[in-house]
Amino acid sequence: MSFINKHIPALAIILSGSALVLAWIFEYGFGYLPCTMCYWQRYAHVFVIFIAVLMLLVRRHSNQYTFHMNILLILAFLVSATLALWHTGVEFNWWDGPETCSSNNQNYKFDINNPLSGLDEIIRPPACSEAVWHFLGLSMAAWNFLISLSGALMASLAIRLDLENEL
Repeated sequence: MSFINKHIPALAIILSGSALVLAWIFEYGFGYLPCTMCYWQRYAHVFVIFIAVLMLLVRRHSNQYTFHMNILLILAFLVSATLALWHTGVEFNWWDGPETCSSNNQNYKFDINNPLSGLDEIIRPPACSEAVWHFLGLSMAAWNFLISLSGALMASLAIRLDLENEL
């Protein structure tokens, strides 16, 4: 078993875990509210972590390579990359986003005398087409695409190296 093949579950957990932690830091630390498509991308990373943890448990119990779970890991990273690319395209106006991604400039009022009054209003997340942060010209969704694609390529390399070792 190659080095990358041995450590692919841990590497997947590190990649997706880092993406989730950074998203939470931007949300709770800096106040950048996530849009609907941002949440979808987070669910994909949670699924990647779930598969990687299962891979670790199966390896610990049976001490064997989990080829099929590695395929699932690749598919989960590709789902995450696809969602991130779709979101990036919406942000750069290459195509339209889903209906749930529109924003109606909600005025979030808070009344100190009646704090529960805001519960009656519909709270809408920010529009998916408005990237709130950029680094090196790329939005968070674009960076997520690169991270997810890297994870899929890394897991594919692990499969390729394992198949070469068997021959």
